[in-house]
Amino acid sequence: MIAIREAISPNWAEFLCAGKVCFGLDVASTEGKKSNPSSLTATEYWDRIYWQRLVVRWKTEHYAVMLGILELVIGAVPREQRGVLVVDTSNEKFLARELAKDLSGLVRVVGFYGQQVVRYCGEKSDAKTAMGAAYCSALEDALIAMPPGKWLETDHRLVTRNGARFEADVDAQGNHADTFDSGKLSYWGHVGTGLESCSPSSWRHKSRQGKSRKSSNRASGTRRWGGIRTRRF
Repeated sequence: MIAIREAISPNWAEFLCAGKVCFGLDVASTEGKKSNPSSLTATEYWDRIYWQRLVVRWKTEHYAVMLGILELVIGAVPREQRGVLVVDTSNEKFLARELAKDLSGLVRVVGFYGQQVVRYCGEKSDAKTAMGAAYCSALEDALIAMPPGKWLETDHRLVTRNGARFEADVDAQGNHADTFDSGKLSYWGHVGTGLESCSPSSWRHKSRQGKSRKSSNRASGTRRWGGIRTRRF
């Protein structure tokens, strides 16, 4: 088994400028009886461009390995530049809570609930579809700079459109556009509005009326759109 520090240089953050860095984590799942990898993207907003400074993809069954990767990557970024770590909580609420506890000294962990209904560009949509559309638009408008790498391009191209919705094929290795998801989550850390913290005080379930608390905390960054909000845990 390769050591984390052999796979990821602890000095990777030396290539950063002075912008805010947000992180997006797509957690491994199983699709079509194939195990998908986890993916982490670190995106820096600098000079009006969202630079994906680091994209990592891995497979493991051990939470400690994932935590070690997150600690290494996030810990390398100067504290004053750290934004938030965004985790999709549609199916991973418990994991987000565990990460919030274990990473409390490093970064604020926030949840993105992709199944909520929102209004985007004048139409109702689920948040996951709206975020995918915003991410693709930013890529097409050259607002996001991705690292060179055929594997990264190939993984993003697994995504297809089915009407307004985004779908992804699974390749022979089980990859499922995981870097697309971690990339859009890290982008959301910069442009999203109303992100709620996963701090222990916010680990309360949604009220019976189905209303979620509005948070005054906003993600770092200079651009906002959409009004999508995360649900409380």
